[in-house]
Amino acid sequence: MTRIQARAIWALVLCASVTIVGFVLLSGPMRTAEIALVLAVLHLDANQLSAVPGHAIQALPATGLAFRVEVTPYCSALIAVLALGGIAGFILQGPLVRRMVAFAGAAALVVVCNIVRIAASIWVGLRFGAGDLVLFHNWVGTLFALAYTLIGFLFMLYLMLPKHQETAEALEVAR
Repeated sequence: MTRIQARAIWALVLCASVTIVGFVLLSGPMRTAEIALVLAVLHLDANQLSAVPGHAIQALPATGLAFRVEVTPYCSALIAVLALGGIAGFILQGPLVRRMVAFAGAAALVVVCNIVRIAASIWVGLRFGAGDLVLFHNWVGTLFALAYTLIGFLFMLYLMLPKHQETAEALEVAR
């Protein structure tokens, strides 16, 4: 095994380890924060919604049956955020500050989009019923989650690209 291969394997092990440990430690607090943010987004329907124990939201629609929305660990943005953090911290090359700024921008994008996804699912449930919430969550929500995770990753890579001034300086040095 070459030195480059050993470094790559070590980076992948660190990336996976930090992601797994982060998931175990942060899953509960992240879901609690996401529920609070979803309730803030849906403040106009505040009299119909409340957080309940077990990382869930109780919905009491004006018409139709009441339902609960459980924010599972896999419904949270945490997995995507930790994956982006692992990639920024251990896989990408470049100055640490630049990698962390790129990660922070991408993570913020992913978290905001996930809050919108959960809030949209609950809004659909309040307006059209729990069955439509499940349909929306499973199809539209899943496609949206895939799209914003990919866009978050590409945004992080974009933020890592050298700026015009840096490119010009590198070309000048190369001559």
